[in-house]
Amino acid sequence: MSAVMPSVGGIPLKYISLIVLAVQNSCLIIVMALAQGIGRKPFYSSTAVFINEIVKLIVCTGMTIHETIKDTGRFYPQDFLNDVFGGDAWKLAIPAMLYAIQNNLQYVASHALDPSTFQVTYQLKILTTALFSVLLLHRTLPVLKWMALVMLTAGIALVSLEESNNRAAQRSTHIPTDPESSSSALGALLEEQKNDTLYKTGAADASNDRPEVFVGLLAVMIACVLSGLAGVYFEKILKNTQGSIWLRNIQLSFFSLPFSLLAVYLKDGEGVTEQGFFAGYDMLVIAAIACQSAGGLIVAVVVKYADNILKGFATSISIVISAIASVALFGSRIGTIFIIGTALVLGATYLYSLPDKPVIKYVDLGSQLDTFHAEESPSAK
Repeated sequence: MSAVMPSVGGIPLKYISLIVLAVQNSCLIIVMALAQGIGRKPFYSSTAVFINEIVKLIVCTGMTIHETIKDTGRFYPQDFLNDVFGGDAWKLAIPAMLYAIQNNLQYVASHALDPSTFQVTYQLKILTTALFSVLLLHRTLPVLKWMALVMLTAGIALVSLEESNNRAAQRSTHIPTDPESSSSALGALLEEQKNDTLYKTGAADASNDRPEVFVGLLAVMIACVLSGLAGVYFEKILKNTQGSIWLRNIQLSFFSLPFSLLAVYLKDGEGVTEQGFFAGYDMLVIAAIACQSAGGLIVAVVVKYADNILKGFATSISIVISAIASVALFGSRIGTIFIIGTALVLGATYLYSLPDKPVIKYVDLGSQLDTFHAEESPSAK
C-alpha cells in the first residue's frame, strides 16, 4: 500500500516543492549575476561553498532537534550522534564524493572549453539523470518521455547558448551554473573571476589548444555522468531507507565538508592566506550563500517527493525565467535562438506531463479454456 503524499492546502508537496525550486533557482541566478557584476570586489567562492555547507548543517541540525523534541518530548545528544554517524550513514559519503569530483571536473572543463561549448555539452546531464533513474530505480520511461527529455536537453542548451552569447557581447565571462549541486553554482562565480584573464590572454592562440579542448570535453562528459549518478543515488537513499530529510542532509553536508575545505586549499589556498577567508564578502555574497543553502534543502524535498527528472524540468524552466528577467535587469537581448529554446523547453514539459498510455495485455482465452478443460477432464471421469 503506497504512502499518502503530504500536501499543503490540498496541493501535493511534490508540486509545491517543484515550483519553489524553480523560483529559488531563478532568484539564485539573478543574485549571482549581481554579486559578480563589473567593478565589484572579487571574492573566493570556494570559501562560500564551504560556508554554504556549514549553514545547511546548522539548519538541518536545528530542524532535527526540533522534530525530535516535538515527537518524543526529549532530546539526547548521544542518540542524535548515533543517528547521524551510525547505521547506514556511510552511504551519504558516496554522493558527497561524486559531487566533489563532478565539481572539480566542471572546473577543469570550464577552463578548457569556450563558454558556449561548455553550456551546451553540460546539458547532457539531463539525459544521464534519466538513464540512471532507469538503471538504479528501475523506473520505466516510455518513448514519449524520452522524446521530451531530448527536447528539454536541446531547448535548455539553446537557451544557455543565447545567454552565453549575451555575456560575451557584454565582455562578460562565463558562469557555469549547475542547480543540482550545492557547490557548483557558487563556485561558478570564482571561475568567472579567474577566467577573465584566462580568456583574454588565451584568445589569440586558441587554435593551438586542441588537446586542451579534448580534455575539456572529456571532463564535461564525465561530469554529466557523475551528476546523474550522484543525484539518482541520493534519491534512492532518501526513498528507500529510513531517516528524515533533515537527517540525510546533515549526513550529506558533513561528508561534503572535507571535500569543500580541500577545494579551498587547492584552488584558493594562497589567496585566502594573503587576503583572508572572507575577502570580498558583502550583503550580496551573503544573499547568494543563503539562497544556495535554501536551494540545497529544497532539492532534498523535491528528490524525496518527486524525482530527479522533474527536478531537471524545474531547474530548466528557472533558467528560462531568469534569462527573461535579465532583459529588464541587465539589458540582455532575446534572440531567435532563445525563442526556439524556450519553445522546446515548454513543449518538452507538456509532453512529459502527459499521462502514460495504459499497457494492454492480450490474453488468449481459447488456450486458457483448453488448458482448463484438460485439467478438469480427469476428475470428470
